Amino acid sequence: MTDQRALILKIVESFYEKARTDILIGYHFRNIQDFDEHIPRIAKFWEIHLLGETKEKISPPFDVVNSHLPLGIKRGELGRWLVLFRKTLDEHEQELKELKSLWLERLIFFERVFTKFLGF
Repeated sequence: MTDQRALILKIVESFYEKARTDILIGYHFRNIQDFDEHIPRIAKFWEIHLLGETKEKISPPFDVVNSHLPLGIKRGELGRWLVLFRKTLDEHEQELKELKSLWLERLIFFERVFTKFLGF
């Protein structure tokens, strides 16, 4: 399990390295103070969604949609986020093995959730 957690952190770091410098969506991430300290929390979010429940208390609890609403994310920005995330997963396909298909399913789920709640 620890190896999978380390891999999830590696993927999250790799993705946000791309996202922060991306011409379309990078400004969202560059505007977050102490973003590097936020990365482990993002990795924990994905651990829960990919590996199952955690016994750890998450504080504050994850409220992904509501925490992103103030950003005014546009449809194209969500699409670009998904493209970059899928690209990152493809780059690490050999390491991910069976975790990749589950991660892709979760991306589709979150795309639907965000599309609904962001109103596009």
